[in-house]
Amino acid sequence: MPLRSGKLATLIERSPLRRLGAQDLRGWWFLAIVQIGVAICVPLFALGGQLGQHMRFVDLAPALLTATTLTAVTCMLTGMVGVRARVPTAMIVQRTFGPGGGKLIAVIFIVTLFGWFGVQTELLVHSVNALLKSSVGFEFNRLLLTLLCGLVMSSTAIIGVKALGKVAYLAVPLLLIILSVPTWLTLSTRDLHAIANAPAGATPFPFGVAVSIVFGGHMVGIAVAPDLTRFLRSPRDVVIGATVSFGIVLPVLIGVSALLSVAYGTGDLIALLIATSVGIPALLVVVLATWTSNDKNLYESALALSSVLPKMERWKLTAAAGAIGTCIAAAGIFRHFIELLIGLGITIGPIAGVYLSDFLLRREVYGAEAPATGPAIRWQAVIAWVGGIGVGLSTLAPNQLGLGLMTLTTVSALDAFLAAFLGYAALTWFSVRGGERAQA
Repeated sequence: MPLRSGKLATLIERSPLRRLGAQDLRGWWFLAIVQIGVAICVPLFALGGQLGQHMRFVDLAPALLTATTLTAVTCMLTGMVGVRARVPTAMIVQRTFGPGGGKLIAVIFIVTLFGWFGVQTELLVHSVNALLKSSVGFEFNRLLLTLLCGLVMSSTAIIGVKALGKVAYLAVPLLLIILSVPTWLTLSTRDLHAIANAPAGATPFPFGVAVSIVFGGHMVGIAVAPDLTRFLRSPRDVVIGATVSFGIVLPVLIGVSALLSVAYGTGDLIALLIATSVGIPALLVVVLATWTSNDKNLYESALALSSVLPKMERWKLTAAAGAIGTCIAAAGIFRHFIELLIGLGITIGPIAGVYLSDFLLRREVYGAEAPATGPAIRWQAVIAWVGGIGVGLSTLAPNQLGLGLMTLTTVSALDAFLAAFLGYAALTWFSVRGGERAQA
């Protein structure tokens, strides 16, 4: 039954398509705090740990700064679309790809966000059991703990954007305080110069691969940035929020996790926390870090589901998304983590490139009151997206599941994004010129 009255009904966010009022708008800190909460997660430390094992830190640092700068700038650009349109990303892509094409893109977002929820939940279960086993010699049944974690993290996403902000405002300061302890212990007791110049413990990653992994791994957040930025007051808030979260905090977090992985010889966050004697607070880190990331994954997947199933209430779709994501976690998805990050950059990146290009060319259709009109499928958008994926695969090395046919920027995720952006602009220009010649 739909929720129509009572305190719970007023608390839960209703239709994602409702017109936003002045009371819904927020400042830059909302975007920054939610994105930082998403960034502080077990997969991010696993990513930093793997980068630390595959690159000397002195080589990783410039790649990391390049990747996070690209992430911040592209988030600013896609975020501007959200400020103007004031609707979720799944609605924005319907204006770019057409109502039918937009639903296809929404399905891709849904599957991707389900995958992220599964990765996060799987790592949470593993981490909680590892901490409990090392501390008290006890561990939960994996399936039972997976179901419990999925249920708890789904609760705030079901409520909506208000709960996302509340959890992030509470969790982020605690997470930063707790994570500063192992960082301080390491920097004060180890030779930082030796750590920074230590040789890679595994096959070294080239500069472009490292940038592509970090940039591509955050491409989903970039592409769905309008889901959050539609609540911001102005473009200035987008710029500041993206700069703080992606441009400043993100490189510090990944850099710290890479340094710790070199210092302790492991990229496993739990092993690091145990080794630095953080103890029980480590459990709080793991739970809060996953919660602040996964409630956003669920919230955004439900927004995408709403565009495909508009007659169902958002909170019901969120609950269903939580159930599916939990099942994916139970099945085990983390073994394909690095491939997932690279694949996301090449598949999702071109979507953002196409709708950003269309926004710059047809700003009038992205106004808050503009209806999604036009053909069911806008084929130039679909062709540009597929072309972007093709370019990304062509520039990706064969050992990274690519074709290795050419080299452009050395960052395959960026190649895919730019190819889709420029390809769409070119197709639109030729379409307009062709129409003018036909009329003449």
